[in-house]
Amino acid sequence: MNEFVNGKIAAPKNIMAKIYTIIGFLIALSIGLACINGIINDRMKFKDEAVNNVEKTWGKAQTIGTGKLKYEIKTDKKEAAEYSYNSSTSITKAEAKVEFKKKGIYEVPVYTVKINQNGVFNLNPAYKGKAEFKFNVTDPRGFISKPVIKFDNKIANNCSSYKCSVMLDGKNTVPYEVEYTIRGTKTLSFDAIGTSETYLTTNYWVPEYTGDFSPVEHKEVKDGYYTYWSVPEAAAATEDRYRNLGYTVNFINTVDIYRMAERCVKYGFLFIALTFLAFFVYEIINKNNKHIHPFQYSLVGVSMLVFYLLLLSISEFLNFSTAYLISSLMTISLISAYTYFVLTNKEDKKFPLAIGGILGIIYLYLYITINLEEFSLLAGSFGLFLTIIAVMYATRNVEWYKENQ
Repeated sequence: MNEFVNGKIAAPKNIMAKIYTIIGFLIALSIGLACINGIINDRMKFKDEAVNNVEKTWGKAQTIGTGKLKYEIKTDKKEAAEYSYNSSTSITKAEAKVEFKKKGIYEVPVYTVKINQNGVFNLNPAYKGKAEFKFNVTDPRGFISKPVIKFDNKIANNCSSYKCSVMLDGKNTVPYEVEYTIRGTKTLSFDAIGTSETYLTTNYWVPEYTGDFSPVEHKEVKDGYYTYWSVPEAAAATEDRYRNLGYTVNFINTVDIYRMAERCVKYGFLFIALTFLAFFVYEIINKNNKHIHPFQYSLVGVSMLVFYLLLLSISEFLNFSTAYLISSLMTISLISAYTYFVLTNKEDKKFPLAIGGILGIIYLYLYITINLEEFSLLAGSFGLFLTIIAVMYATRNVEWYKENQ
């Protein structure tokens, strides 16, 4: 039995040895957390391999470029001066149909997009003769039909995929129009060169927009979703002639289950330490002098490590929230049952319930924290502060310098 000195609980004699043992277990378990993080990275690589395999047959992430025009003018010295122009204005209408390709346990978002683009070249100086017109795409293997190209209001016939040989007739302003259907994977991007407008309709909700410009408008319509960008020439100008500005639609959420699992593991050491702290405080303040063996501490710690493996494996088949709920309930039930049947030997019902409640709070707190993103540091700081208050209150009656004999 713990002795009481002046109404206070006497701490166990071997308290420092137990503290050192717990610290040793925490260091060992942190190595386990690092191994789990390695498993997460391996699963991410497997997913990337699945995406790469789909890209090989379907097409990579596509960037829809605007028109480019190039020609040469010979000078009096029989030298050629090369002139290259980007379209000064362009209007792109895109209709994307998104679907998911199954590769093993992974689903990869792919799309087929119909492009209609109208643009204008402003030429200075004007030129009459042969020129090269082209428009850029990232992966030409994604074409599922030959592009239809109109240049200066005439069908361009001398074309190879996205490049044509055309004739200029001395005009300063030359219009063009391209129509094609192309396939791609994960993301769809658009170059913003000159004055550009893009109208995109898709059957799939877009989780994220990235790039240099945000959409002017994004809304749900009858058959899906509609997005509109408008970029004036002044905004698209850049001093770096090799850098094109643009905007991107991500059809896949960049914060996937593996990123979420990584966030959980980052808090793993802290939450295992908090659980050990709860058991240690119980061991200090309980009146029955019930000691917890170091091996029992290790079993509790290992069971908390298994939580992350359960979370990772289940989330590959169910959504992350459901996987988190199942994994946390399994872990809380296991540790609570072990505490009741083994550690307290059915003599104390309050502590197993308290451990279950503490673990429930810990895992709920972890779930909220990893979803807060920008406010995770703030939430973590306040959580630790409240934990310190709880420990101070629970150990207020412990006489640390009075030991059992």
